Amino acid sequence: MSKGVKKKRKVIRLVMGLILLGVLAGFVGDRLLKRKGHPGLRRFVAQWVGNYPKSFAIEPPLLSIHVGDLELERLQNVVNEARERGVILPEGNEYVSAELTSNGKTFKARVRIKGKMTDHVKGDKWSFRVIAKKDGGFLGMRRFSLQHPGTRNYLYEWVHQRLMRGEGIVALRYGFIRLEFNGEDRGIYAYEEHFGPELLEHNARVDGPLFRFDPGLFWQHRLNEMEGVRYDEPFAAYQAAAVDAYGTGAISKDPKATRDLEEAVALMNAFRNAELPASQVFDADRVARRLALLDVLGGHRSLDWSDAKFYYDPVLRRIEPVAYESFSAHPIRTIAGAYQWAGRTDPSQDLHTAWFNDPVLFKAYIHHLERFSRATYIDSALHALAPALDTASATVYGEFPYKELDASTYYANQRIIRQVLNDPKGFHAYRDGREGDTLSISAVPIGSLPIEIHGIRFGDADPTPVIGGTILPIRQVGKPGVPATFRFLMPAGPDENMDLSVVYSVLGASVRKEEKVLPFRLLDGVGVSPVAGTPRSDLRALPFLSFSDDHRTILLKSGEWTIDKDLVIPAGLVVKGVAPLKLVLKEGARIISSSPVLLQGTDEAPITIAAPEGGSSRVVLMGNGGRSEWGYVHLEGPEKGMSGTGAMLLIDGVGLIMDHCRFTSMTDGGMITAVRAELRMDRCMVTGGKDQLASAFSTVVLDHCSFSGASDDCIVARGGALRIVRTQLLNVKGIGLKLNTSAMATLDLAEVQAAGKGIEVKEGSVLTVKESRIHAQGAGVEVAREEMRYGPSIVDLQQVEISGSVPVANGKGNKVTVNGEAFRPTGTADRQ
Repeated sequence: MSKGVKKKRKVIRLVMGLILLGVLAGFVGDRLLKRKGHPGLRRFVAQWVGNYPKSFAIEPPLLSIHVGDLELERLQNVVNEARERGVILPEGNEYVSAELTSNGKTFKARVRIKGKMTDHVKGDKWSFRVIAKKDGGFLGMRRFSLQHPGTRNYLYEWVHQRLMRGEGIVALRYGFIRLEFNGEDRGIYAYEEHFGPELLEHNARVDGPLFRFDPGLFWQHRLNEMEGVRYDEPFAAYQAAAVDAYGTGAISKDPKATRDLEEAVALMNAFRNAELPASQVFDADRVARRLALLDVLGGHRSLDWSDAKFYYDPVLRRIEPVAYESFSAHPIRTIAGAYQWAGRTDPSQDLHTAWFNDPVLFKAYIHHLERFSRATYIDSALHALAPALDTASATVYGEFPYKELDASTYYANQRIIRQVLNDPKGFHAYRDGREGDTLSISAVPIGSLPIEIHGIRFGDADPTPVIGGTILPIRQVGKPGVPATFRFLMPAGPDENMDLSVVYSVLGASVRKEEKVLPFRLLDGVGVSPVAGTPRSDLRALPFLSFSDDHRTILLKSGEWTIDKDLVIPAGLVVKGVAPLKLVLKEGARIISSSPVLLQGTDEAPITIAAPEGGSSRVVLMGNGGRSEWGYVHLEGPEKGMSGTGAMLLIDGVGLIMDHCRFTSMTDGGMITAVRAELRMDRCMVTGGKDQLASAFSTVVLDHCSFSGASDDCIVARGGALRIVRTQLLNVKGIGLKLNTSAMATLDLAEVQAAGKGIEVKEGSVLTVKESRIHAQGAGVEVAREEMRYGPSIVDLQQVEISGSVPVANGKGNKVTVNGEAFRPTGTADRQ
């Protein structure tokens, strides 16, 4: 055999060996990828080829962290000890000093290792918790975390936070950056906002406590499990956890913040003890939205009390959920509310079970599930998020091109939700018989969701409503359904032996179905009392109210009436009142309306609402049921010597137009508070009180109005927009007008007289004043120095007469013009 032939055979064997080795390597790689949940090698390679080039199109934000040698050693010790023990312990994990640089600006901060488990210290991608000092910050945040994108499942947490924010739920800022640590490129990181005032500002919320159930004892239980120590640990239960606020140091120094936290703790404990229902303690609609959205996103692993975070709204005195750590996206087999309903609340129930046993909250939950489970919801959401999602994806692809957002899980979960809400049969119905004019039906539940009985149909007639309780409980897992009895008034004519069908729906669902009643009795000897419905006030029994023929309008009868209990008007109505009319609120009673209130008095006979005894907010307009209009209405506050802890008028999330209205008070209580509202006041007068108008993220127009005698500040605006025309702010003991948190205000032909500052502008707010007069004992107009997370404030003064200790005090970094010419910083505002 020639040498040439031998050489060719060697080459062929080598090539075949390499091919075989390549096939084997591909097989092993494919199996390894599939074990980790990836579709396989082919998809993996396709993702690299298709996604990695997309990262070239953007330059992600760069954040650099620098720590000294001693600080680095302390961090490294925490990392080393965590890797040895298998968990990150709080002992020794203290904050160290650091300098952070972003976009050419450097600020001082404190950092520490963040997290509990060792995935936070794996390799060189350590997780950090950062607290910026003073006016430092990053992307508007002073408190935030930096961690491996996989900690929150890459792009899925980004979508979770964006959807939650779109639903009006307090959500964290979350995104992706490139991180440098002591000059070393650590690659792509996820940033996640932590809990502080900036979170509330970003979500248009007034200041209030952010809190949780302290998970410290629960994590001790987890540590015991990891170390093989197992015994009955009562301290690890939800019922044993203390309510723990974020920023307790700052709260303890602020009497109002302390009182707000005490209220939040009291409400939460009353809920845990089953003394108050969830719908009275929480913003039930927002809780329901969050729970329903977690079903769609596949975030059931986050439904643990130790992961729940909360915000207390001190204005409406209710608790809101905060979107945190979704653990999405996982396929679901049922919904979070399935098999939860017990028909009662009990202190032994955990957080989520107690939520799902509130009828108001459960109805809202099902309503939002119907909405979120439509395919168009995810379609429209992803379409709206597409530009920002493309940027976030391209950033992630710079290091993880195989971590795409696969929306197929969302659509699959939507299909499961639709199936759960559309069981082929809701219950078995049996004809128990007739007693007098009452027909009894036994219903045996077979599903996982409570059923609401709307009525019974005799043949083809209209349904006859149920008498008494209307909710059919669920069938418990692994057990037969327990029968419940429902009674109906027999109309004249129908025979009880004719065909009967029960009209029902899943509690809170919009789709009504009918179930045929079997023509025989359920003779099992078990008697079950009907489940009581949620009690409601009978508005028709009140002597000062009457209803229109269509039952949609409530009329306030003329005369003088005393109200000694809260008058609560539900949504879907209209309340009307005309002069002569006087309402006297006694014993802390309030008027709370989720429907529009239309009041019309006259100059000679104004409508009067008097609250001589003080207390919290007297009149509350809230919800989204439409705009209220008042003409010639007088609100009279507490008499001298009485206390007033809340605003005389609170407007939350609705519109109100007032014309020729008057507010008077002889105490230090607030007068008008507007939160995310639209308020217009024409030719109105406000006299006395403390903060006469407090606006939070609202749109306010004041025209030909007079504010006088404020014992503190006159108008305080946080965010939102104000237009003040031909209006006087007189005899103010504090500050005439305060603008903060990017508020915008325009004053035309206005007058301000204040013992303190005339106008205070800070935190990136914008002020325009034209042809007005400002007289103050302090600074006429003070513009606080620029803060990094807000940007500069902008002030334009045109033909304004100003007198004060300093006519205009301008801090560094702002843009202030007086009659078209730039006004340089004075240094005075920087010292404030």
